[in-house]
Amino acid sequence: TFAAAIVLFAGMASAQLGIHVGYAPQTYKTDYSTTVLGTTITGHDTTNMDGFFVGIDYNVAITGDLKVSVGLQGRYNMHSEESSATLLGVTTTSKTTANQMLIDVPVLFNYGLNLSDALKISVFAGPTITYALSGKTTNVTTVAGTETNSETDWYGDNSDLKKLDVALSLGAAVTFSDIKIFGGYNMGLLNLNGADGYTMKGSNLFIGVGYNL
Repeated sequence: TFAAAIVLFAGMASAQLGIHVGYAPQTYKTDYSTTVLGTTITGHDTTNMDGFFVGIDYNVAITGDLKVSVGLQGRYNMHSEESSATLLGVTTTSKTTANQMLIDVPVLFNYGLNLSDALKISVFAGPTITYALSGKTTNVTTVAGTETNSETDWYGDNSDLKKLDVALSLGAAVTFSDIKIFGGYNMGLLNLNGADGYTMKGSNLFIGVGYNL
C-alpha cells in the first residue's frame, strides 16, 4: 500500500551502513550419555577456540530511537596445542590444530540514547543465524623423528555435526561520532551434534569496533 511504502522509504532514508571487526573466542560444550554393557556413562567435553570476525551491518529505523540492524560477517575460529613425552629415551611430540570458518547473519533490534550530539549508548538483542563453511582438525605426531599426519573433517560424510546454528545475541554499544565500540554474548540455541545421546551447543563473548560510513 501507499502508506507502507512511505514507512519503508522513511526507514531506508534514515538507515546507516557500517563496517566492523572484532574478537569472539568460541566455546563448544558437549554433554553425552552412553550405555556400555548395561552401564550408563555420562560426561561433558569443552572445546575453546580463539575467534575473529569482520563484516558489514545496515541499521534501519523502526520508530523513534528503536532500530533493527541486519548484518553479514565472516568468522574464523582456531585452536592449537602441543604435547611432548619421553619414554625409554624415545621422544614423542604431538601438535593438534583446529580451525573453522563461518558466516553469521545477525538481526539485532537496538535502542539508543543520545548523551550528547556526538556520544550515544545503545543496547541490542536478537537472533544470529550462523552457517559453518568448513571445520577440520589436523594432528601431527612425531616419534623418534618419524612424522605421521592425520586430518578430521568436522562436517564430512560420516560426521554427525550440523552446520546451521541460531544464537540469541545480547549486548551494548557506545558510539562516538561515527566510531562504535560494542560487546556482548551469543548463546547457541540448537544442538549441533545429531548423534544419539549427544548435545553440543556453542557460545561466545564478543567485542569489536565499527565505523559508520
